[in-house]
Amino acid sequence: TTRAMTVRVVNSCNRWGFKNELIPNYNPIPGGNKYNIRDRVFTHSELKTLFDEVTPKHFNQFVQFAYYTGARSGEIRRISSQNVFFDYMLVDGKSGRRVVKLNSQARGILDNNSLWDYTINYVPLTWRRNVNRLGIANARFHDLRRTFGYNLIKQGRPIYEVSKLLGHSSVTTTERHYAPLMTTEISNF
Repeated sequence: TTRAMTVRVVNSCNRWGFKNELIPNYNPIPGGNKYNIRDRVFTHSELKTLFDEVTPKHFNQFVQFAYYTGARSGEIRRISSQNVFFDYMLVDGKSGRRVVKLNSQARGILDNNSLWDYTINYVPLTWRRNVNRLGIANARFHDLRRTFGYNLIKQGRPIYEVSKLLGHSSVTTTERHYAPLMTTEISNF
């Protein structure tokens, strides 16, 4: 995915350079649209292990909060108390400012903890140490967000609602990322 994204960016820059007559010709690098969408979600037992065993305690709460809200790591790393309300919070992230709904579990975590002020490196380093120690293979922090969305769809929530909860720019984005996961859930017909 990273290679494909980099190829798309380089091709875009080269197209712009050719259009503005800064380079003599434009030959796109192949492979920019060929990538596999990551479809890793946590099983119920993996989630239980994460919620019970991740250390330190404040990071455990961060992990649980990320799952219960479906928010991106960067969005909850930077929240301030002025942006937290009873049943929602305002976050600044990848897609600009958005509303993140707080369910009862997320609200409970906020009521019992102070907000997090982690550096950009703290989350991936602490996450990696924990999943290695717990023996959970191929686990990325962002998989918590994917598992949140997947579980909502499995519960029968409309794709439009899941899209809004995840802060996707369109339902098409949600469908593109979650349709491959749901194929396995279709019963025999």
